[in-house]
Amino acid sequence: MLRLFRNIRRTVSDSDPLRKYLFYAIGEIFLVVVGILLALQINNWNQDRINKNTEKKLLEELVENLSVNAQRLEESVKGELKTASSIEIVVDVLENKKPHHDSLNYHFGRADFAADVVLTNTAFQAISSRGFEIIRSDDLRKAIIDLFDTEYGFLIAMTIRLEDQFWPSSALPLFHKHFRIKNMNKHNLKNGDFDAIPVDYNALLRDDEYHNMIKHRGAFRYEGAKIKREVLNKTRLLINLLEEYLSTF
Repeated sequence: MLRLFRNIRRTVSDSDPLRKYLFYAIGEIFLVVVGILLALQINNWNQDRINKNTEKKLLEELVENLSVNAQRLEESVKGELKTASSIEIVVDVLENKKPHHDSLNYHFGRADFAADVVLTNTAFQAISSRGFEIIRSDDLRKAIIDLFDTEYGFLIAMTIRLEDQFWPSSALPLFHKHFRIKNMNKHNLKNGDFDAIPVDYNALLRDDEYHNMIKHRGAFRYEGAKIKREVLNKTRLLINLLEEYLSTF
C-alpha cells in the first residue's frame, strides 16, 4: 500500500514543480504518521501481551493460595466440631452429675481447645501492589476483593470476638482452677492428647460459673464452625471462578 502511494505521488508530482513539492511533502508526512501509528499499535500489542501474562501468573498464584486456605478452613471446621462434641459430653456429665472416669479427661481438655485458622494472602497482596486493574474481568475483580477484604476480614473479627476476648478473661482462669494438665509435651496437641485431670471433681460439678462458661464456649464453637464453613464455601466458589477464567487464556 505504501509503495502504491509513493508511485502515485511521483506520477502526479512530475507534471508540475509546485505540485511535485506539495505532494512530496504530504507524502512524507503521511508515511511518518503511518509509521508512528504502526509503532504505537505494535507497542500496544506487546503491552497487552505482557499484561495478560502477568494477570495469568498472579491469578494462578491466587488459586494456589486459595487452595491452601480452603484446606485450612476445612480442618478448622472439623476442629471446631470436635471441640463442640467434647463440650456436649462435658455438659451432659455436669448436668447429670455423672461419676468421673478416665475417658472424660480427654473431653475436659478438648473443651478448652479452639481451632485456629491462619489464612494466606500473599498473592492478593501482590495483585494489590500491581494494581487491581490488571484483572480484566470486573466481576472477578470484585469477587476477589470481596472475599479477602470482607469475608476474611469478618472471619478474623469474629475470631477475636468469640475467642480472643472470652478465653483469657473467663475460660482460662476456670480451666486453671479446676484442672491439672497431664504433661507439657509440646507434641500433645498435635497428637490429639488433650487430657486434663480434674483437681476436685465434686467441686467441678458444683461450680455454676464453670457450667455457664462451658456452655457459652460450646455455642461459640458451633458459631465458629458455621462462619468458617460459609467462608470455606465462598473460597471454593472463587477457586472455581478463577479456574474457569484461566481456562480462557
